[in-house]
Amino acid sequence: MTAFKLLWNAADRRARRDLLFAAVLAGAAELCAAGLLGVSGWFLTSCAVVTAQANTTWSWMYPSAAVRALALSRTGLRYWERLVSHRALLGATVSLRSRLVRSTTTVPARELRNRRDGTLMARLTSDAAAVGGISAQVVPPLAGIGVTATAVVALLLVANPLASAAELVLLATSAATAVVADRRTREHRKAAAAARTAAGTALLSARSALPELRCLAAVDVVRDQVAETVGRARQAEAAAAEVTRRARLLLRLLAAVGQATVLLLALSGPVFTQPAADAIGQALLVAAAYELMETLPQVLRDNGLAADAALRLADLANRTFSRGRPTASPPTLPPAGPTRALEIRQVPVGVGDDRAQWSAMIEPASVVVVTGPNGSGKSTLLQTLAGRIIPDAPGSVLVAGVPVESLPADVIADTLTLVEAEDWIADATVAENLRQAAPGADDNTLRAALAAVALEQLPLHTPTGPQGGALSQGQRRRLVIARAVLRAPAVMLLDEPTTGLDDRTAVRMLMGVRLVLPDSALVIALPDRHHELIPFSTTHTLRLQPCARQPLSTQG
Repeated sequence: MTAFKLLWNAADRRARRDLLFAAVLAGAAELCAAGLLGVSGWFLTSCAVVTAQANTTWSWMYPSAAVRALALSRTGLRYWERLVSHRALLGATVSLRSRLVRSTTTVPARELRNRRDGTLMARLTSDAAAVGGISAQVVPPLAGIGVTATAVVALLLVANPLASAAELVLLATSAATAVVADRRTREHRKAAAAARTAAGTALLSARSALPELRCLAAVDVVRDQVAETVGRARQAEAAAAEVTRRARLLLRLLAAVGQATVLLLALSGPVFTQPAADAIGQALLVAAAYELMETLPQVLRDNGLAADAALRLADLANRTFSRGRPTASPPTLPPAGPTRALEIRQVPVGVGDDRAQWSAMIEPASVVVVTGPNGSGKSTLLQTLAGRIIPDAPGSVLVAGVPVESLPADVIADTLTLVEAEDWIADATVAENLRQAAPGADDNTLRAALAAVALEQLPLHTPTGPQGGALSQGQRRRLVIARAVLRAPAVMLLDEPTTGLDDRTAVRMLMGVRLVLPDSALVIALPDRHHELIPFSTTHTLRLQPCARQPLSTQG
C-alpha cells in the first residue's frame, strides 16, 4: 500500500478535497512565480533597450501592472496553499490515526503483547505523521514542479520549438537524476541503519556478558567488532551525503545548460533570432523551472520516508479499511451469558518436557484455583488462557467455541480480564487509574470497587506515582484488581492476588471480588499454602509442581 493510497483511504471527504485543492493552489502559485520572473526579466530588458533607443512611444504601464499582479498572486496563492495544505495535513493525520487506533482493537492479544516495547506507539505517532506529511511536503511541491515544467515547455514550444525540445530533454534528465540519486541514497541509509542496529545489539549483548568477556580476555575483540560496525555505518552515511551533494551539483549544472541553451537558440541564426528582451524573459522562465527541480531531491526523500512508514502501517491499515470501509469482519462471540464458557482442551500445564495435560469446562460462576510453588508455570497457564501465549495446539483454549488466539483484543477484553502479578499502573491518581476500565463511572462506583478489594481507606485523589511507586505492594495489587472488577468480565484471571497481603485482608479481598462478580468465572493462581485462604467453595483445584508430571486433582 503506497503512502498516498493509505492517506487517501483514511482521509474523510473534506481532507481529500483540501488535498486536491492544495495541489491546485501550489501549481498556480509556482506558475505565477515563474511568470513573474520571466515577465520581470523581459520588462527590465525592454526598458533598457527603449532607453538606449530613446523610444518615447513605448508604454511601461501594462508590463509593470503585470509584474505587480503576478507578484501579488504568487504571494496570495502561496499563503492560501499553506493554509489549505496544513489543514489537509491535520485532517488527514487525525483521520489516519483514529482509523489505526481502531484497527489495533482487532489485533489478537498476543500480538499486542509482543508490541509493548513501543513499536506500536511509534507506528501510531511517527509513522502516521510521516504518511500524513505528504499532504503538505510532497503533493503540493510535486504539483508545482509538474505544472511549471509543463507550462514552460508549452510556452517555449510556441516561441521556439527547438528550444522547447531541448528543455524537455534537460528537464527529464534533471528529474531522472533526482530519482536515481534518491534510490542510491536510500540504499546507503538503509545500510547505515542496519549497521547501527547491529552495533547497538552487539553493545547490549556485550554489556550483559561483560564478566565472561573479561575472563576470556575478549573485551578488545568485541570492541573492535563494534567499532568496525560503527565505521561501516559512518561510511554508508558519508556515501549517502556524497550522492546527495553530487546530485545537487549536477542539477545546478543542468540548470545552467538549460538557460544557456535557450539564450543561444533565441539569439543565434537567422531563423531563431529574437529580441533580446524576449530571449532574457525565456531564459528566466526556464530558470524558474530548474529552481523547482532543485527541490525535487528533498521532496523525493520525504516521499521515501512516507513510503517506508506506509509499509510498516500496512498490517494495521489492511485490517479495518479499504477505501475507508472494513475489509473483513473480525471474529465475534455470542452475547454475554452462560454460552460464554471457557473450554480447555488438553492444555499442557507445569514446566519441563514431561508436562501433564489439562482439560476442563469453566462455566459462569465457577471458581478454579491453580496452586504451586514459584516456577511451576502458573503465570504461563493464565497467559495462555488469556490468549497472550499461543497454545501448543491451536484451538486448545476456546471462548464460546472460538479459539482464543484468533480473537481480536477488543473481543477478548469484553470476556476475559487477566490481572498480572505486576500489572501496569499509570502515574496518575487512584480515580484516574480506575476510570481506565470504566471511563463513565462516578465516584460512588469507584469507591464501591475499592471497598470490594478491601481498599476503601484509600482516597480517590491519592497519587499513585510512577508505576504505582507511591503505593505499597498490597495496595498496588488490590488497585489493579479493583480496576478489573469495574470491567465485570465473564472470566477473570487473577495471578497471585494475595501476594503482599496479610491473611485477613486477603480473605476480605477474595470474598469481596466473589460478591460483586457472582456470575463471573474466577481462575485464581495462588502460591503454596495460600489456597487455604479461599473463603468460598471451588469448582476445580489444579496443583502444579516444577519439572515433574503432576496428576490433576479436582474438587467439587
